[in-house]
Amino acid sequence: MKIAAGIILIVAAIMNIFGGSKFVLTGGAATVGAMAADALNEEAAKQGIEVDEAAKAQLKEGTGELKTLGTGHLVFGLFLWVMFVMQIVGAVFLFISKSKMFIFIVAVLSVLAEVGSMVLTPDFLGGGFGWTNIFGLLGGVLAFVAAMSIGKAAAPAAPAAPDAPAAA
Repeated sequence: MKIAAGIILIVAAIMNIFGGSKFVLTGGAATVGAMAADALNEEAAKQGIEVDEAAKAQLKEGTGELKTLGTGHLVFGLFLWVMFVMQIVGAVFLFISKSKMFIFIVAVLSVLAEVGSMVLTPDFLGGGFGWTNIFGLLGGVLAFVAAMSIGKAAAPAAPAAPDAPAAA
């Protein structure tokens, strides 16, 4: 069980590299796009180009929401990259049956990372529940269950059979 949980955590960790990259790139692009729109609006004001106040307010509201969304995706992508490292370390600890509490933390964070990924990803980016989420969810649950067995004393060995009486 520990070996299976560790292998599934490693697969989930590898997928978190790509998922984290997707969130960092989309979050960065959204934030930079909002900042560029703000810069264009300021430049238009400097050059004396008249902009309707309603359009200006709508642009300011839209860029504010885009910056917030982009920053959230960026931070979540960085969290997934940190989860990559934590899941690899957690898998190694599962293989050697050490650090039970760290494995519990990784297991819970793995499940939360997958749930967060399902919630944060819009449908046009392949959002919602997908086949890649299965590995993180399954790895987290198996790691949690496997970590509960770490540190438990093994059942004592059966007593040795008594020596056979010597033949006379």
